[in-house]
Amino acid sequence: MSTNRREGNNRRQELIDATLNCIENEGLQGTTVRKVADYAGVTNGLIRFYFSGKDELMRAAYAALLDQIYSHARIAVDDDTVKPQVRLRNFISATLSYPIVAPRTVLLWANFLPVTYIDTEMSIIRNEAYVETTNILEPLIRDSFLDNGTALDDKKVKSYAIQVNAIIDGLWIEGSLAGNKFQGEELVNLGIEATAAILSLKI
Repeated sequence: MSTNRREGNNRRQELIDATLNCIENEGLQGTTVRKVADYAGVTNGLIRFYFSGKDELMRAAYAALLDQIYSHARIAVDDDTVKPQVRLRNFISATLSYPIVAPRTVLLWANFLPVTYIDTEMSIIRNEAYVETTNILEPLIRDSFLDNGTALDDKKVKSYAIQVNAIIDGLWIEGSLAGNKFQGEELVNLGIEATAAILSLKI
């Protein structure tokens, strides 16, 4: 990658980070190109060099937020030499730990959520993220059962994945909003116990 291209990518990411910081403090409605420029310490013109306007900037920021969340989840399950039950456990641990479980993360997510129901491109970004969760969970669940000598059909695997994802989402919101309510690995352990109960499987 050329130096100019790398610097361009870095600057674009800096503008996305500034956008997320602006949304965190000003809310989505209060976030404008001018305010993002202030947060980034640049001119409006520089932002418009990288983004056509606020809509494109918001979409890039939303995609970046979801990618930050799922990058931690992906890392937790990357090693396919590890037993699937352990990788499933690692996935739950990663998604129910900092920095995914944090007030800032859920605040940003909540700001974007209403827009995903009125903006087609934002809806696509949201749906792609949900598919990514399914693409991570389904093989882990299928392989965990296979490792215990049970083969599940696709319908059952999908059903389990939806249930486990719902448990994780609920605990993620609870943990992010509850401050110091959960100590140590308590939230992670709740997720693991609930998942094991749904699957009737030791993980």
